[in-house]
Amino acid sequence: MKAKALRLTILAATLAAGAASAAEMTVFKQPNFSGNALTLRGDETSLSSRGFQDQISSVQVRSGRWEVCTQPNFQGECATLERGDYPALDQRLNHRIESAREVSSYADNRRYGEEGRWREGRHGENGAVVELFDGPAFQGRRLPIRRDAEVLADRGFDQQASSMVIHEGTWQVCTRPGYEGVCRVFREGEYPDLHRFDNRVGSLKRVG
Repeated sequence: MKAKALRLTILAATLAAGAASAAEMTVFKQPNFSGNALTLRGDETSLSSRGFQDQISSVQVRSGRWEVCTQPNFQGECATLERGDYPALDQRLNHRIESAREVSSYADNRRYGEEGRWREGRHGENGAVVELFDGPAFQGRRLPIRRDAEVLADRGFDQQASSMVIHEGTWQVCTRPGYEGVCRVFREGEYPDLHRFDNRVGSLKRVG
């Protein structure tokens, strides 16, 4: 009986620790953390079902790192919010957020892409973690990335990427140097067409 009680105690403590470390973000309809509030602890593909579509004006990220997007299903313009308080959102996010998810919740998903092109844990040529190409479908000039690139202009590749392969990790890609401008988080995988980021990538950094 004592051993069983001990196991139950350990299990309860483990569950409590897991709950304490879970990502959490609270969003508010008004600036300075006022108005109606909603606390998120998991992916929200469409905030309209929670009565918060295009209404968020301030955010508190209590734990974790969150991606917020201006369209449902994590589409549109996206930005990554680190832990901290955001009493006012900039114009590209204010009253525009429609979906949100915690970055690490999908950072470890299985890799995907055209079968046979690459395998889990495999890096690109010369140990590249990310590969940028100036042509679609992985054609043209190639730039290997092994670490955060705050200014792609220094590498002669500013605003030139048309396709990308991420071999490892989760990366935030931005249209301006210094991780500014329009940003989006990309998972591991192959991106033969960068769509709205085509010929617009100015910097990128690993976030998961």
